[in-house]
Amino acid sequence: MKQKHLLLRAASAVLLPLLILAPALHADTATKPVTVSQLLSAIDTHAGKEVTVEGMAVWVCPHMGCKAQLTDADGASKHKLLVSQGAKMDKFSTELQGDTLRVTGIFRERRVTAADLDAQEAALKNPTPAAHDHAHAHGGADCANCPEKKAAAADPAKVAKAKERQLAQIAQYREMLANSAKGYLSFVSIEGEKWAKAE
Repeated sequence: MKQKHLLLRAASAVLLPLLILAPALHADTATKPVTVSQLLSAIDTHAGKEVTVEGMAVWVCPHMGCKAQLTDADGASKHKLLVSQGAKMDKFSTELQGDTLRVTGIFRERRVTAADLDAQEAALKNPTPAAHDHAHAHGGADCANCPEKKAAAADPAKVAKAKERQLAQIAQYREMLANSAKGYLSFVSIEGEKWAKAE
């Protein structure tokens, strides 16, 4: 009887920590990866939440490797998803273009309304030093080290061309907004926490 009791205690000492730690050990693999199309078809469901997406890298920022665009790995979709480097995530390498990646991060949605476009246009036409917003060119994420931003600040002609491009972009967004049944434009991205080549 005493041996049985000691055996049960020993088994409990080994199994109890495993039972307690099992959910934590499994949590990282519990998130099943979704495709870019699956993610984009359920924006409201996933916005603001951690997701794992698997897709082919069709573009990687050649300047700093801080961003990449993914599309469905089978190449059947025309949709692209921007992934921005989070604070703890490794940079992307341009050699990854064409590879299938698995990225985990927070899925973000930025909604743009007619009022937002009005404000952007007004800021461009009547600039103040604090009004410069370069985020539109980077999918909603400001990039302080963007070479285009630095070059524009150094050359007035480039500033004028950049302003012209931004106004053209706003006009394009207005057209898209007019054709949108939602009353807003939805720009989505993932703030990446980690990535790896898919197996």
